[in-house]
Amino acid sequence: MIETIGTLLTAVGLGVGAGVNAWATFLVFGLLSRLYPAMFSGTLAEFFSSTPVLVVVAVLYVIEFLADKFPLIDHAWDAVHTFIRPLAGALIGFAASSNEVPPELTVLASVLGGGAALGSHLTKSAIRATSTATTGGMANPAISIFEDVFAVLQALLAVFLPYLFLALAVIVIVGLAIWLGSGRPGRAVS
Repeated sequence: MIETIGTLLTAVGLGVGAGVNAWATFLVFGLLSRLYPAMFSGTLAEFFSSTPVLVVVAVLYVIEFLADKFPLIDHAWDAVHTFIRPLAGALIGFAASSNEVPPELTVLASVLGGGAALGSHLTKSAIRATSTATTGGMANPAISIFEDVFAVLQALLAVFLPYLFLALAVIVIVGLAIWLGSGRPGRAVS
């Protein structure tokens, strides 16, 4: 049971990373699958750890890294990735869990990974739109680098410390709820 929960948390954590930067997350997952084949032992994990796929994902990561530095290209890239990142989250959730949990839970891991990717992608897009509107896009390169680092660390955290990922997610969600709740119209802030 504990391993199943850990596997589902890994799928969700990888989904969060995929929503921010799918290619960085796939690159981390593929490299971990290659370096630690016993950790992810499915056909899809083997596919992501293959040299041709790692090269393609690395090239796509470099393209995204460069695209993120220019606001107009960045927003177009994010618009296209509104469809790609949730699928990437579902795919990586499936790949991370397919040989670890029963088939019905693999479907759940895929749905959770895709949902987490959609949520983090929408959050990223909103932050980028706000950054572009308030700074004329001047802050976007720094935000982009932060997002890349976040995606890589998030993937590593989801794989190696999934319960820490859960604890941090709860802290962030509760913190956001408190912050949003304190700024409601008509409510006095002390």
